[in-house]
Amino acid sequence: MKSSLTILFLLIYVAVFSQKDSKFGVPYYYCNWTNVCLNKQYVPTEKDTCLFVISTRNYDATKKEFVDYDYDSTGTLKYFALYYQGNNWVAVPHTSLNELLNLKSTFKNLVIFTEGLGKTFTSGVDRATMMMRTYDVDELFFDWPTDRPYMRPGKNIKVTCSIAPEVAKPYASFLEEFQNYKNNHSGKFKAVTLFFHSMGNLLLMYDLKNDLFKNISPTLVNSVVLNAACVNQTHHKEWLDKLSFSKHIYLTINHKDRNLRGASIIFADHQLGEKPKPEFCTTVNYVDFSEVLHKEHNYYLMPEVLKSKPFLKKFYADIFEDKIPQLKFINTEISEEVKKYLPGYDSNGISTGM
Repeated sequence: MKSSLTILFLLIYVAVFSQKDSKFGVPYYYCNWTNVCLNKQYVPTEKDTCLFVISTRNYDATKKEFVDYDYDSTGTLKYFALYYQGNNWVAVPHTSLNELLNLKSTFKNLVIFTEGLGKTFTSGVDRATMMMRTYDVDELFFDWPTDRPYMRPGKNIKVTCSIAPEVAKPYASFLEEFQNYKNNHSGKFKAVTLFFHSMGNLLLMYDLKNDLFKNISPTLVNSVVLNAACVNQTHHKEWLDKLSFSKHIYLTINHKDRNLRGASIIFADHQLGEKPKPEFCTTVNYVDFSEVLHKEHNYYLMPEVLKSKPFLKKFYADIFEDKIPQLKFINTEISEEVKKYLPGYDSNGISTGM
């Protein structure tokens, strides 16, 4: 019986957290340790794009893999400017967030991005790079360890969940640092968005539950996005009502999300990005994509999905630009079976041009 449950769990894990998403089977990770290097003396070129990274991992500058797979239990944050061209990344370490942000005189729309389960440093950087390329934004990527290749999948999930309350503490400290910098350099910033994907929402949840954002100004950011949130939905209003430092809050939903359906089995509750239930927060925009998506989980970055559903890309682009996005998404496609009986279509459901 125990072995059967183990096999079932592993099958759910593979289905839920594999690096391919839905019917498009898109492998996202082009960044790896063969094309990332640490170079303290690197001078960026005009062709470089810069991604800012704040990491919570153990750091050793003497190693090729200069950060590892584990959380630095001291809570010390490490700061990197990652310059990239094509599929090559050069990391330059810095001593503080101030030093990092001083590298730019002005910012485009800024996204502060936190990823979910299954991310090493390099796969997280790859995902963050893809967001910058897709939406033409500047980005602060908050990196926390959620994939340990040396560990069994089930234990990796348990460890990730167990460290989330601890990682939430340096996240809150980081946000206060950012607030201090922004207050002193307000002219450098346009719209600022906090974006939490999947299990990255655990950090937001624990910070709110434990009142770690009590020093954050009500006007710090323009928007907060809880994207495909992989946190239990029960009693979510109790902690989400405490989110008071943003003009707009968006929570995206897909009832068919394969990853979140699997997570609902593992965690014995519906997930917030899958099927939130009352009570709802009056300050939150619950944006339901269920009618226009299939089983996708990473729909905010999947090239084929964004190409076939441009309204989806516009939804995120509008938020990043501090515009009010479309909030209702209804499937208006007519099935081939129905078309056969409508004026203007032949018996095969093909338009006659009438």
